[in-house]
Formats: sequence, C-alpha cells, structure tokens
Amino acid sequence: MCSASVDCVRGDFVRCFLLCTLIIMSCSFLGPSQAVAEGRLIAVIMANSQPRYNQVHAAFVKNTEGFCDTDCRIYVQTPNADTMSLRNSVRKAVALGAELIVTYGPLATLAAKAELPPVPTIFADVYDPVGLKIVSASTNTGRNMSGIRGDAPVQGLLKYFTDTVTVRKFAILFDMHSPEALLQKRILEESSKRKGITVYSMEVGETHNYFAQLGKLPDDVDGVFIASSEQHKSQLSFVLGYTNARKIPVITQLAGAADEGAFMVLETSAQEQGEKLAEIAGQVFSGQNINQLPMLKPHSIAFVINLSVANELSIKVPIQTLSVATRVVR
Repeated sequence: MCSASVDCVRGDFVRCFLLCTLIIMSCSFLGPSQAVAEGRLIAVIMANSQPRYNQVHAAFVKNTEGFCDTDCRIYVQTPNADTMSLRNSVRKAVALGAELIVTYGPLATLAAKAELPPVPTIFADVYDPVGLKIVSASTNTGRNMSGIRGDAPVQGLLKYFTDTVTVRKFAILFDMHSPEALLQKRILEESSKRKGITVYSMEVGETHNYFAQLGKLPDDVDGVFIASSEQHKSQLSFVLGYTNARKIPVITQLAGAADEGAFMVLETSAQEQGEKLAEIAGQVFSGQNINQLPMLKPHSIAFVINLSVANELSIKVPIQTLSVATRVVR
C-alpha cells in the first residue's frame, strides 16, 4: 500500500506541490505493478485494433494454453499508431512487470526495438524484418527480440500480375509513414524498371487525400498496387470502390483484400502467425534464450484471385495462373 502525508506551509507551495506530485506518480507506478505481476504477465501491443491483428492474437491466445497456466495473464494495449504512443506502451509493459512483450505489425515492433526493453520481445505480422533492420540477416534475431515474419515475396505477386495482364504503366499507392510500404515501394520500383514498366509512385499521407491522389491516375494505367500500412487497411473499401469503378485492377498484400474487391492478393495466414508466435513464447517461458531463437518464416502463403472482379474488368486469367491460386473468389 502506498501512502504519505505532506504538511504545506505558506510560502513554500511550489516545493510542496512538486513533492506531492512525485509521491502520486510513484504510487501510480507501484500499485499496478504489484497487482498485475502476481502472475506471469505477457504484454501485447498492437497499433490500433486492426481486424487482422485481432485474428493473429486470437490464435496466439488459444495456443498459449499449453505452457501458460491459470496464473498467466495477457495484457493487451491498443495505442494509436504514432511512435510516441507505441513507445509509451512498451514502457508501460516494462513498468507492469511483463516477462514477455508481444508486438503485432511493424510499427509496434519498431517501437519496441527503439526502446530496447530489458525483457524479451517477440513479433508477428511484420513485412521483411530483415529489410526493416529488426533482425540481423546473419542470425535472424534482434537484440533480445525474435518472432515470425509475416510477408510473402511482393515480387512474386507482380510476376503473377504481369503474366496475366499486359502492364506498361503501373501505380503504387503508398503511405510515407509506413516502413513496410516504403520497402515494398522500393522493391516494386526496381522490379518494374527491369521489366520496362513505367511506375507512378503516389504518396497518401492523410485520409482526406486518397480521392485527390487516385484522381491523378492516368486513364491508361494498367494496375495499382496498394502497399501495406495501417492507414491503407482502414481505407481499403474506398480505394477498391474507386479503382473498380474506373476498371483498374488492384493487387496487394493486405490480407483479406480479395474478398473486398482486389484482383490479386498474396497473403500469409493469421492463424499460422499466432500459432508460431505462441510456439516461440513457450520456448522463452521454458527458459530458452531468445537470442538463440531465430526468426521463423511463414509456410502458409495464400495466392488469392478474385475471378468475379476479373470478369467485371474483362481480364482473362490464364489457366497456368489459376492453377497456382490457393483460393478463387467467384
């Protein structure tokens, strides 16, 4: 229990106010830490509350039952997607006495990397953690950090698309604030250049300028790639409604986008992300050193084609491309 009394005398109000504030702050950190740390605490951090992250988290929680007994607690934080909010969440996890920090997505993971918490951190659903310098290319681990990468090669998606559609002009819709979007943009620009494709890279920084940027698309553009980002997920239905109305096919790696109207999607499994994350958490809780647990790679990668959209856009999908599709939306 935290308690204190301070006698304030006239003329010394500032000193008294500062002392009282310090005592209150000390109590606010001490109380929750003692209360929550009675069991083994896993602190989960995800930027906002994205449906995809909730799916990964549900699979993670289900698969912790094997090593996490009844006194093990999972505390979830869903801060805003800005760096300061995410880093504050990492600090709070440490202050609460977490034995393990779990991050979903690149923004929360990069925030944890920047904070260098003294407890192990594991991540899921991050596009190319090596390219984002979250883990080392040589060891596939970071500093007190490991996880499962959540991406499939974006070059493969471009190949499937160019095998189906004659592409001369190609647009990339990207969010400057998304590390994975910038990485995908660079990779696709390089791949398109080698194929002799003209690329229009279009930055969308705020929700209100999607319409303005999409309005700049040339009439003869052959396709649009929507790069991965927290913001693009929330604006996906608007973008797809606009592009499909203009008869422009969309490809992306945003999970579930094919069901919302994207033409081609290459995505990893949220179920596998959560399961593998729980596997790593179990190893950490059993006493294994996280620095000796290399990052895992996804095995369940789905290539999804929306054949209904293809028909509406008068695109004939070759049988060779259809044969490699994991799922077809009709």
